Amino acid sequence: MTHRFKASLLAVSALTSVPAMAQQEADPARGASDDVIIVTARKTEETLQEAPTTVSVVTAAAIDRLGLDNLTDIAKTVPGLVFDDTFGRDANRPVIRGQANILGQSGVAFFIDGIYYSGSLADYDVDTVERFEVVKGPQSALYGRNTYSGAINLISKAPGDTWTGRVQADIAEDDRYEVTANVRGPLAQGLGIALGGRVLDNAGAFRNAFDGTKIGKQQSYSGFGLLQFNNGGPFRASLRANYNVLDDGQPAIFAQPANANNCFPDNSALYRGQSRYFCGTIQPQQVNTDYRRQFVDPENVGLESKTLNAAFRMDFDFTDELTLTSLTGYNRRTANTKTDGDYSPNSFNMVIFAYGATGPAPAPIVPPRTTRFTAFATSVQDFTFSNRQVTDDWSQELRLAYEGERIQLMLGGYYFDQSDVSRDTRIVPPGSLARAQANSAAATASLCAQLPTCGIFTPINVTAANLPESRNINQFDIENKAIFGSATFDITDTLSFSAEGRYAEEQIRQTTFTFNNGQALPAPRVVQATFKEFTPRFTLSWQASRDNLFYAVYAEGQKPGGFNSNQAILAGFPTFDPEDNKTYEIGTKNTFFDGKLTANLALYHTEVKGYQITQNVSVPPNQVSLTRNGGNARVNGAELELLIRPVRNFTVTANYSYVNAKFTAGTDENLGLINDLIDDRLANCSTGDQFPNIAGCQSLFGSIRGKRVPRAPAHTMFVDVDYRRPVSSEWDFFVGSNVNMVSTSFDQVLNFAETGGSVVVDARLGFQSDRFRVMAYARNLFDEDSVAQIIRYADANADLRRNFIAGLRPPRRIGIILTASF
Repeated sequence: MTHRFKASLLAVSALTSVPAMAQQEADPARGASDDVIIVTARKTEETLQEAPTTVSVVTAAAIDRLGLDNLTDIAKTVPGLVFDDTFGRDANRPVIRGQANILGQSGVAFFIDGIYYSGSLADYDVDTVERFEVVKGPQSALYGRNTYSGAINLISKAPGDTWTGRVQADIAEDDRYEVTANVRGPLAQGLGIALGGRVLDNAGAFRNAFDGTKIGKQQSYSGFGLLQFNNGGPFRASLRANYNVLDDGQPAIFAQPANANNCFPDNSALYRGQSRYFCGTIQPQQVNTDYRRQFVDPENVGLESKTLNAAFRMDFDFTDELTLTSLTGYNRRTANTKTDGDYSPNSFNMVIFAYGATGPAPAPIVPPRTTRFTAFATSVQDFTFSNRQVTDDWSQELRLAYEGERIQLMLGGYYFDQSDVSRDTRIVPPGSLARAQANSAAATASLCAQLPTCGIFTPINVTAANLPESRNINQFDIENKAIFGSATFDITDTLSFSAEGRYAEEQIRQTTFTFNNGQALPAPRVVQATFKEFTPRFTLSWQASRDNLFYAVYAEGQKPGGFNSNQAILAGFPTFDPEDNKTYEIGTKNTFFDGKLTANLALYHTEVKGYQITQNVSVPPNQVSLTRNGGNARVNGAELELLIRPVRNFTVTANYSYVNAKFTAGTDENLGLINDLIDDRLANCSTGDQFPNIAGCQSLFGSIRGKRVPRAPAHTMFVDVDYRRPVSSEWDFFVGSNVNMVSTSFDQVLNFAETGGSVVVDARLGFQSDRFRVMAYARNLFDEDSVAQIIRYADANADLRRNFIAGLRPPRRIGIILTASF
C-alpha cells in the first residue's frame, strides 16, 4: 500500500468521516427544499431523506462533478459497496455489507428502471443514467431473486419538454479515449425520445513480460434508445433498449507461483518439504503470459460479448389513488471467452501426481543415484478457458398500487425465465504436442534431480489423447414465480409502519454433456431442484421533524441455491442449498443548518445461515472448485454519510462503512488439512479422520468459527472536497480531490492470504460554463498498486500445488475531459 498519503488522509478524515453523494450541489441559502432527490427504492416515489430505508444515491450531477465513467469508480462513493473489475469486466461480483462470495452468483442484483438486468454493468454507459440507487440490506420482499444483501437500480435519463444534447470526449495517456453523445427531446405532444452512444478504446496500461506487448486491452461500443409517452392523462408508457459490444483482451492478471508459498510445509511426496500455503499480503507482480501461442486465433483472445437489453413499462391510473403498473424485461447476451488460464509463460505442462521406485537405474550408476523412478499418475494441463455462452431471459412484473390518505397498499406478481447455455470451444494449436512432450521431459528431469536416489526417470510419452479438445455443454434453465405485496399505515402524522413480503418458487434445471471433439454426443446428465421461500420485511419510521427521520427495519433475504460444474457433479456435489439471512437495522436521516449539513447513519446486525463458500474436492487427477453450504455467519456494521456545504461553492462529501463479518459456525476441508500438517508436516489424519468408516485418510475438517468472511474489508472510506468560483459572467473555475481508503480483505475462509489495504487519490480542475466544460484529471494520483482481490488457485507449473492469482490495479492516469452541451 502507498503510505505517503496517510497523513493527508488522517487530516481530511478529521474534518469529516463520511459522504452522501446523493445530494446535488445547491446554494445552501435556498434551503434543503430546493435540493430534493426522488428515489424509487421501495417501488414508489419518495424523497431520499424521507425514505425509511438505507439507500445511497449517486446522481448525474455527482457523476459529472467527479468525472466518473464506470460503475467501479461510482461504487467507491457508496458506503458498504465493494465493486471491482480487475479480473475482467465480466468477472465482478458486487459486495454489499460484507456478504461476499467467491463462486456462484452475487447476493446483489442489477436493475435498470426497476427491471431486472442479467449480466455485468461494469461497462454500462453512465452518461445515460440520471441516478444510481444502491439499496442496502435484504430486498427480497420487493425486488426478488439475488437481492438478499441489496440491489443496484439505474434510473435512465428521460426526455424533457425541450431538446437537449451533449457530446463528451475523455482523452488520457496509455492510448485511452472515450467518447459519449446523447440527445433528448419531444417528438410530439406527450411523446419524447432519448438517444445515446458510447465508444471506449483502451490499449492497455501494462506490459506482458513474455513478449513485451501491451496487455489489458478494453474496447466497447454501445447504443441507447428510449421512447416515452406521457401526455398528462391516465396512461403512461416507455420503451427502452440498450445494445453493447465488448471486445477485451487477455486480462492483466498475474500468478504468484507455488514456490512463493511461505507457511505450512508438507513433507509428502508431492510437496517434498515445500509450503502448502502463503501467509501475508500478496504483492503486485508483473503479468507474464504466453496466451498468444495457446490459441489458433490469438487476435481473438479475451472476451467478446454482445448484450441486448430491452424493457417496456406501462402505467395506468384507474383513479388518483389506484395505479396498475406493468414491467416487461428482456436480456440476451452472447459471450466468447478465450484466455490463458494459468496466467504464466508456460503451457501444456506435465503434472506428476504419483510416482515410485521401479528398479535400478541403467549403467553407469553414480551412487547414491542408483534407482529408476516411474510416474503412475500424470496429466498434461491445458490450462485455458475457451467457451461460448448464450444467455436469454425475460421477466414480467404486474403490480397494483393504492395510495390513500393514511394507507398505501401494493400487490404484485412476478415471472422470470432464463436459459443459460455454455459450450466449450477449445481448439489446440499446432505445435502443442511437441511443447507438451518437451515439458514432460523437463518435468521428469526436474523431479529426478530433487530425489536423492534417482538415477533416471522413465520418460513419459505424450500423445494427442493427452490434449483433448473439450466440447462440454452446460445448460441452466431457471424459472421463478412470485407474488409480493406491501402495506404502509400512517399511525399518526409522524409515525408509520410498513410490512412487505414475497413468496417465491424457483426451479433450476441443469443439463450437462461431457465429451471431447470427435466423440459422439453422450446421454445428458440432468439434475434439478425447486427452492421455495417467503421473505418478509417490516419497517417502523418516525418523522420527528421535517428534517429528521428515524427508522427501524427487520428483513429476511435469500440467495437461491444452485448447481455446480460437470466435474463437481461427478464428485457427488451436484447442488448447494439457498443462503438465508436476517437483518436488524436502525437508522436516521438528518438535515441541519438550513441544508448546510446532511448526516445519515445506519447500524445493522445480520445473521446468515447456510453461507455459500468455495470448497476444493479431489476428482483425480484434478482438484475441482465448487460451491457448498459451509456454515453460518454474522455481520455487524455501521454506515455514515455526510454532506457539508458551509459556504457557497464549497462542498465536502464523505462516507464511511464499518463491516465486521465473521463465521459463527462451519467447517472447511482445506483448513482441516493444514491443521493436520502442523504437528508432523504430514496429512496423516493426526487430528482425526473426517470419514472414519471409509478406507483411506481424510483430514478432519477445520472449524471456521471466528474467521472473517473473504472479500469483506472491515473499513472503507471516501472523502471528496470540491470548490467552485466564478471567473467571469459565463465561466466558473473548479478544483477538487478525493480519497478512497479500503482496508485489507482475505482470499478465503482460511484467512491466511490477504490483499493489503489501499489509499487511492483522485484530483481534478477545470472551467465550466452553461454549455462547455474543460476538466483535467488524475486518477490514482500517487499510483497505489495494491491488489483489490485475490483468488486461491492451482499452479500448473508446479504439479497443481496451491498458488494465487490477482488482477493489477489500474495505474495513475492523467487525462482531460471535454464537454459540449446544448
